[in-house]
Amino acid sequence: MPKKFRHDKVKEVLRGTFRNHCFDCSKGMSTLAFRKSADLSIKKPLAPVFLLYGSQDYLIRFMMKQIIQAALPEEEREFNLSRYDMLEAPVQEAIEEAETVPFMGSKKVVLIENPYFLTAEKVKAKQDHHLPSLKSYLDNPSPDTVVVLVAPYEKLDRRKSLVKTLEKKAKVYELSYVSDATLYGLMETIALKYGATYTRGGHEQLVASAGQNLARLAGEVEKCALYCGKERPIDREAVLEIGSRSLETNVFLLVNNVMERRTVDALHLLHELVAMKEEPLKLLALLERQFRMVYQVAAYRDAGYTQKAIAAKINAHPYAVKMAAEQAGMFSTEAMEQVLARCAETDDRIKTGRTDKLLGLELLIRRISSAA
Repeated sequence: MPKKFRHDKVKEVLRGTFRNHCFDCSKGMSTLAFRKSADLSIKKPLAPVFLLYGSQDYLIRFMMKQIIQAALPEEEREFNLSRYDMLEAPVQEAIEEAETVPFMGSKKVVLIENPYFLTAEKVKAKQDHHLPSLKSYLDNPSPDTVVVLVAPYEKLDRRKSLVKTLEKKAKVYELSYVSDATLYGLMETIALKYGATYTRGGHEQLVASAGQNLARLAGEVEKCALYCGKERPIDREAVLEIGSRSLETNVFLLVNNVMERRTVDALHLLHELVAMKEEPLKLLALLERQFRMVYQVAAYRDAGYTQKAIAAKINAHPYAVKMAAEQAGMFSTEAMEQVLARCAETDDRIKTGRTDKLLGLELLIRRISSAA
């Protein structure tokens, strides 16, 4: 290939400007937001009022279930568990229920769902809510009732006096963000229900494979736990073997096969992805992105950066950086530059019609694998 073409394209690739503009390939492997973490433990005696809000619906439902289990034996829930949707029922009706004594039990739980009046959202609702009745209840809650406001909203309107009162009077859980340690504990708990052992390696691979949707993560853990049982730990190999793999994970495995000169396995995986209707140009862009990450990780590592610092620098999940660091040891810096240049050249040949899309990818994989 012409030296000038290779040099210019490598610079573009390393700056991140080489893109297949038909696809969004700007993001790294699926990540979780790690800004805040709530204490997810429920302690007795229970608070009379709970406020659960945030964008993580799975966590909200998890906490709601924990509160109900702590407050009511299963046999009492038919009589002493009530739900009121604020899109359908007035809040004063829920407060009236909260003020009545439990039936054949010591406690009752009243769920107030979708309290949109705590936000700045404009909602066309069927009911007129008498909010002073809720505020009055917060000042003097029933000792026999646990009221749970379930607000699946990322933000509340803190300018409102009712929100300020809730933050003072209620036990508040913000459930928009979760630390990796908390997430690991949640998934470990799910695995333990099936008698399975959840490992750190399996967790890291699962987060990389399944992305940030907690409901999906929980489903994948359940699937792995049922398959592994007590006999086999849920480790990285088990997740790759049993769990559903995201496109990004498949691309990572494709790159790994190429780097380890498993050309047949790489081509087989490529054809599987194409059979799954993945566009070859999209796959090329994702391959380039993974190779570029490996190059960047190697460069920052050689400059003395830690994996955590590198993850922040290139805006990638720490586990993705860890795996890229392992891949970086398979190629020299010069060889990786040649790989990136070949990705750019293949992209150019495909887009100008000089090479068939699938054939171009196959040739790229064979050339890179032979040079590994």
